[in-house]
Amino acid sequence: MTDHKLTHDRFAVVDVNNHWRDAKEFPPPLSAKMLLIDKKLGVAVLGSWRDADGWTHWAPLPTFDRSKE
Repeated sequence: MTDHKLTHDRFAVVDVNNHWRDAKEFPPPLSAKMLLIDKKLGVAVLGSWRDADGWTHWAPLPTFDRSKE
């Protein structure tokens, strides 16, 4: 089962089962590290949420699968 693929330009690998969370629908926690993106610009960064920064979506960081340790 493949849960990832390359983007059409082959610059990124994406998880087809993990999606960005809309910050208006799912407000992110303040000051915690997460992935951030502005949907129009399409560039993701690692950072912490501040309302004044203009991000539109966020995603939690991945974790290790403890069942495989």
